[in-house]
Amino acid sequence: MAAVHEKNEAGILQALEYLADIALKYVREKQGKEAVRIIKYIKDIGKAAALHRLEPEATNAVMSYSPLARLACRVEMEDVLIGIAMALGEIGKTAASEKLETTAKVAASCLGEMGNTAAFRKLKNESVAVVYSLGEIGRALTKQKLGDAADSAISLLGEAGKAAASQNIENAAMSAEFLLEEIGVKAIEKNLKEAADSSARSLEGIGKAADKQGLEAALLQASYSLETIKVDADDRYMMSASIIARVALQNLEMIEVNKKSKKSRKAEKGQKSSEAY
Repeated sequence: MAAVHEKNEAGILQALEYLADIALKYVREKQGKEAVRIIKYIKDIGKAAALHRLEPEATNAVMSYSPLARLACRVEMEDVLIGIAMALGEIGKTAASEKLETTAKVAASCLGEMGNTAAFRKLKNESVAVVYSLGEIGRALTKQKLGDAADSAISLLGEAGKAAASQNIENAAMSAEFLLEEIGVKAIEKNLKEAADSSARSLEGIGKAADKQGLEAALLQASYSLETIKVDADDRYMMSASIIARVALQNLEMIEVNKKSKKSRKAEKGQKSSEAY
């Protein structure tokens, strides 16, 4: 921290490398509590670097988590993975608030990778933590009107939600939907066309994945969130987002119609079989 206040770039990088090595050692030894403590130190340095607008150093703090996350995922250390996800969210959010786009985008990218891996391994709590942290970064980027970076974070949030839905992790999928609705509405308010469009597309993707797994609540939430975005986009004459949301709604509604039609046909067949008997 002293190196951050002195803007001693070499000192910051040396401290980060040292801490990352210690954290890896603790994870290999399955010392989760100690590893989480080091993760917090790295987070504090990353946030401080972002607040001092030391973007390369803040980005290095983010990147130091990648090998640690991969190892923790292989050995399934839940507390370490959640600690990393939350730390990435905090550094990314702080960087976004200071308009450090590169750091925020790298943090979101690391979280996106974690989200896919956590979903594939069916790690429920870790998936929720990743979704929450991506939402925090997306919110901050949208608030600062950093359209390109916000679009990237939103897309990654959508992919994390879609991956969660595909693995039956409904609470993570629905959390992503709530966040995408909130960020999408804010993007419309800030006139961030691409970010608003991405929110609508991402919601459709999660809704379709939820349907394939029979996650009714997540499918319904996708429809509700798309309706909200469509109404807000109409009110502000943002035609692109309105059209994307409208088409996505129609696609999800068609899914519901087809499902009801299949159920009806099955019921009719059952009734005819019963009558024949």
